[in-house]
Order: sequence, then C-alpha cells, then structure tokens
Amino acid sequence: MAHQNRLANAHVLIFGGTSGIGFGVANMALSNGARVTISGSAQPKVDQKVEKLRSFYPNMPASNATGFACDLSDKENMEDNITALFEKATDGGKNKIDHVVFTAGNSIGLPQVNEVTAESALAGFTVRFVAPALVAKVLSSGKYVSLTAKSSYTLTGGTNTYRPFPGWTYPAAWMGAVDGLVRGLANDMQPFRVNVVIPGAIQTELLQGMLDNIGEEAGKKMARDNSLTNSFGQPEDIAEAYGYLMRDRFASGSFVTCDGGRLLVTPSPGETKSLG
Repeated sequence: MAHQNRLANAHVLIFGGTSGIGFGVANMALSNGARVTISGSAQPKVDQKVEKLRSFYPNMPASNATGFACDLSDKENMEDNITALFEKATDGGKNKIDHVVFTAGNSIGLPQVNEVTAESALAGFTVRFVAPALVAKVLSSGKYVSLTAKSSYTLTGGTNTYRPFPGWTYPAAWMGAVDGLVRGLANDMQPFRVNVVIPGAIQTELLQGMLDNIGEEAGKKMARDNSLTNSFGQPEDIAEAYGYLMRDRFASGSFVTCDGGRLLVTPSPGETKSLG
C-alpha cells in the first residue's frame, strides 16, 4: 500500500505554541494536513498567532487552527488550568487529541552556585517539569487522548543538560529532570508513546534577544564555536524532529537531538565556550 501521511487529519495540541519552537511545530503540522490547537499564557497573543497560522494556509478551513490560553505559572491552579484547556480543545473529550507537544517555558534568571537560594534553585521546575508532569496526569485518564501507540506526548529538553555552559548549572538540572520524566512516563503510560526532543541553539525570539545584546560578529562566532554546521538551528528545522516522533509509532522513550552537532564540538585548547 502507498505510504500514508500520518499527520493528515491528526489533531495536535502544542503547549507553548505561540512562539519559537512551538510555533514552528504548529506550522509544520498544518503543512502536513493536521488540525492544530496552540496554547500560550495570554489569549490575545494566542489569537494573534492563530490568525498568523491561518494566513499561511488561506485555503485551509479556519477550524484547523485554534488556540486557548493556559497559565502554567500558577502552581495552585495549574492542574485545573490544564484540564480546562483539554476540555476546550476536545469539546469535553468528544473529539480526542492525537498528539500533545510540550515546548512551553518562561523567562527566569540563572542562579549562580555561590548565590543560589532554595527559591531560585526550584524556580525553573514549575513550567519545565511540574507542568508537563501534570499534563501527563491529565492525559492518563484517557478522556482526551487514546492511550495507544498511535498517539504520543513529546516533551522538550536541552543539550545544556549533557554539556552545560559555564554558569548554567541549574538549567542543566531542570532539563535533566525532564529526561527522567520521559523515561518514567514511557513505561507508566505504555503503549501510549512519550518522547523528548533535545534542542541545541535554535534561533527563536529568546535566542535573538541574547544575540542582539552581544552583536552580530559575536553571534556569528557563537554559531561557529557551538555547532558543526556553523549556524543556529531554525524552528522549521527542529519542528521536523517533533514530526518524526509523532509519526513513528515504534518510538517511545526516545531522545531525538537537533543541535547542529554541538555535543561533538571540541573546544580549542584553553578555550571556554559560553552563550554570553
């Protein structure tokens, strides 16, 4: 039989879909004929990004791209907020989601070893670990997704866990917790599939802000020094990794790296590489 496009007519929900990698995943999924629901922290931005996605595919039914706000920073109400999002995205569980992607993050500081407090050490876990853990809890009921190998949940890690930049100890730990979460969930939620994408430096709004601060030449040097491709990745590049994990029904507990070869880069003798 002819090879099928497994994203055609699939419903994909993306946490953090209003910018960066998440928006790239939404765009990729729509290009493959999927229906997409994006989520972000503020409804006005969600609405704006939904309209932008629709503008890319003017012949597509408008209902193929929708979006709802979901506040993942509110720890006390986080589970209720996540459940409310799934209720809206599935019409109360009547129209189940096929794939869930978690790319959400928030802006936090970089606590240093000699200055860290209990509060600052824990700060990065709220959106990056606790939120995806509670998403898994909501999914485990089977109300909003079919718990079969045809469906999936893809989280987002980072290469900094495996090769931390100087001063990035705690982000390495926050993302390292995601690695453990994925392995555990893949076992506990089987045959439903749980995987993770490991990004390197992807040219998102967040990275662009850092590049603007250091200047064009320093940015080019950073790209050369921290990849084998002498470049930063683009959201449309890494979106393909998420697409693969959605399509491959034999991939579970898998770690897919998209880093331009960063983990293979060998520093020159005496050279210290840093993002800033």
